[in-house]
Amino acid sequence: VTTSARTEPEIAMLGPGSLHWRWAGEVRGYLLLVKAGLLQLMHPGLGAGVEQHSDFFNEPWERVLRSVPEIQGVTFDWPHGDRTARKIRDFHTHIKGVDGQGRRYYALDQEVYFWAHATIFDALFQMIDLFDHPMTLAEKERLYAEGCAAYRAYGVSDRVVPPDWASFQAF
Repeated sequence: VTTSARTEPEIAMLGPGSLHWRWAGEVRGYLLLVKAGLLQLMHPGLGAGVEQHSDFFNEPWERVLRSVPEIQGVTFDWPHGDRTARKIRDFHTHIKGVDGQGRRYYALDQEVYFWAHATIFDALFQMIDLFDHPMTLAEKERLYAEGCAAYRAYGVSDRVVPPDWASFQAF
């Protein structure tokens, strides 16, 4: 688990002037949330958690509209986004069980938690490329580094996080 001491300096890089600050609240990003949500549900552990611990399938938009502002708070509650991230993480501590194939899952498993983050992050990059401008490699590297700082603020292990933009693309 990442410590608060490591998180606080990194979360500072997400404040005003960062690419994450510029783009994380862009409303056109909502257009790609359906794709991100479907990709999330394809992960066995995440899909089972949603199925067994959420009313998402009966109220999908309500669930999204409750979650997105909280997630955006990791950036926009600056300079205290780390508190928001840990609050979000703590909402998930009880989400565990066995999926339909008999496999155990836990929402805070590093692979499950990062998959959720990665799908949203991927949607952010696509939104910028599709609706604003093709990003330069330098912008992609910078935004990816800022996204990793946001992920680390949750305090979940970052061992599965690809180290750079190229590795994330391969992931």
